[in-house]
Amino acid sequence: MIDLDKVYFKSKVVGKLSSQNLIDLKNMLHDIEHSRIKLQENARITNENIKNTESNLAWVNWFPAKLFFKRSISSKKSVLLTLREKSAELDSEIKKHQLGLEIQISDKLENIFGSLSYQFNKLISIDKAWDVTTSRKTDRVVERTAADNVIERKEVRLKLSDSPKILCDYQALNFGNANGDDLHIYPQFIFMESSNDIALIDIQHVTIDFSYVNFIESEKVPFDSKIVDHAWAKSNKDGSRDKRFTDNYQIPIVRYGELHLKSKSGLNEVYMFSQPESAREFKNLFDEYKAVLIKNGV
Repeated sequence: MIDLDKVYFKSKVVGKLSSQNLIDLKNMLHDIEHSRIKLQENARITNENIKNTESNLAWVNWFPAKLFFKRSISSKKSVLLTLREKSAELDSEIKKHQLGLEIQISDKLENIFGSLSYQFNKLISIDKAWDVTTSRKTDRVVERTAADNVIERKEVRLKLSDSPKILCDYQALNFGNANGDDLHIYPQFIFMESSNDIALIDIQHVTIDFSYVNFIESEKVPFDSKIVDHAWAKSNKDGSRDKRFTDNYQIPIVRYGELHLKSKSGLNEVYMFSQPESAREFKNLFDEYKAVLIKNGV
């Protein structure tokens, strides 16, 4: 049953996320991937035939049987050579069936994207990063809590990554996604991939909002976070201690940073970070990079 009071932070299905100006590029990727899958299937069949031929050749080449199968041995050796040549050709074709992106950007853009990647590395190194999937308002009287909102979150990993489908001189800034597909930020678009579809979202169409969040932390406080206050586990509406609970205790309130990535096409992801300043600086550099992209009409 859907809780109508909850706000869900989840992007649309991948097939509906692409920016209109990148549909042709997406279709090209689909065509390349379709051809690559067919080549891989041919390579699999060819390699199975190689193994079967090698096995048969090993048997007929066994002494004294080989005395009666000289003509067969010669034929199988010829077939094996042809199969190995075909396998090598298929492997070469499979490697070619990737989208080679010749991303040409100005020195200024390259410098800013380099700074963005450097700042992303700082996000990678912080203690905790979470994907926030839902949020709902609390009834502070009924729930006896000082929290304004209850959120669902899951720790995720950030990393620099490469995609087997995209050849590029730049590594993608990869945001793990707890309730969907990972976000791969390249210099000109965000790449997302599901089991049967892909999305290309133009960087110029993406907005990142930053906010500080004071969070009542019931788990271990990250080492790089700042405790700004404390709250009672069971509290009155005004936040004071609810004395009806004899085993009541205080919980730290920790200041985190949140990034909300969104687009008109349906991107909708919220991340929480234990070190808020690193997240804020990433947002600022992203905005600077996006502004130069728009100005240059890239």
